[in-house]
Amino acid sequence: MESTFNPVQMLNFLTLSLLREEAQQNPVGACAKFGLTKDQLEELVPQLSPERVLATVANLSEDLLISIRPNLGMVLASPPPLMGALFAVRANQPVKCAA
Repeated sequence: MESTFNPVQMLNFLTLSLLREEAQQNPVGACAKFGLTKDQLEELVPQLSPERVLATVANLSEDLLISIRPNLGMVLASPPPLMGALFAVRANQPVKCAA
């Protein structure tokens, strides 16, 4: 089956689907992985039904829901064993989620 999503829509679909799945299975992990606070996640969860995700993706055809980290170039240019540490020292957003 061929996708009718363009590359931006596909990325948005995957992001929202992963967020929905992680929020259901491990809300604290979802906050950490997606850089959300507990309140932000609670606000998003009702909007992550499969129907709503598809409607969002269809209507944001060229708008990315995620952004590239400011230090991505430096991380990609670094030795692979250091990449995780470099991402850790400069978080994309503060993580404030607690159980």
